[in-house]
Amino acid sequence: MTAIAIVHPTGLLGKELKDTLGNRPDLAGDVRLLSTRDDEIGTLTEVGGAAAMVTRYEPEKLQGVSVAFLCGALEDNRPLLAGLPPETTGILLAFDATVEDGLPVVAGVNAGAARGPRVLLSPHPGVVLLAHLLHALRELSPEAAVATLIQPASMRDDAGLEELFEQTRQIVAMTKRTPSPVFGTQLAFNLLSAPLPADPLAAQVGSVLGGVPATALQVLQGGIFHSISASLWVRCAEAPSPQAVRKALVQHPHLEAADKPRLLGPIDAAASDKILFGGVRRDETGGGFWLWAVMDNLTRGGALNAIEIAEAIL
Repeated sequence: MTAIAIVHPTGLLGKELKDTLGNRPDLAGDVRLLSTRDDEIGTLTEVGGAAAMVTRYEPEKLQGVSVAFLCGALEDNRPLLAGLPPETTGILLAFDATVEDGLPVVAGVNAGAARGPRVLLSPHPGVVLLAHLLHALRELSPEAAVATLIQPASMRDDAGLEELFEQTRQIVAMTKRTPSPVFGTQLAFNLLSAPLPADPLAAQVGSVLGGVPATALQVLQGGIFHSISASLWVRCAEAPSPQAVRKALVQHPHLEAADKPRLLGPIDAAASDKILFGGVRRDETGGGFWLWAVMDNLTRGGALNAIEIAEAIL
């Protein structure tokens, strides 16, 4: 029986991991829920339909654990990485982590690199999204890419969702506005520059794809609840037609063409394990092409990627 641990399991990603693992008893018969945070310790929850309790993290509780998923803020998890037992591989799901914290792995792209390193990084959902899109285009020899990522409020966990909901309610009801400790200002019906620096994410994309193509990106915070979006410009060596680009994308197992590409939005990807892409448009001035894609940040961009990494090493 494979033993797996989820550290800091009560956030949105931890919940998604628990639910997904509960449907895969062949992968994990023994799931341990651990935390260093007093507000989580003692929480009663369930895994696979059975009651489970979050207990205090102690190094010996990882004895016999093959994979430990470390969720939540990097500052809560970084001190634990050095104490992982020799038999335990840590998979870090901290969106503020960098390539210095672990080897970035995107299942279906560079999963073969997962065997060996003690600490792996399931990257920021935007990295997962871009890696799948650009990997699908590898036969077209992409040379350069520029992306704008729009991340949802759920990237800031339950607190982000609650703040966006409350802002929306107050605006619609025309009631007094309350402070915004998560986003710092009004996010509802708005678009902000994300506080997360883009360069570390570009470095993760480069690590996953082997540095080709060179990718520049920016990250925005959207007033949406779930799913991450990408506006992506790519230039390839031989200027493929939009039809050739669509053909390459649709052949990728995790990508799916939208039924109504002109109406594709983040909501269409919510709770899906697929990346949906819309129309492909030739850029007549820059010599490349544009495409638009959306992905659920908690499923394909979070829990599913981490679990498929675990499957690759077990």
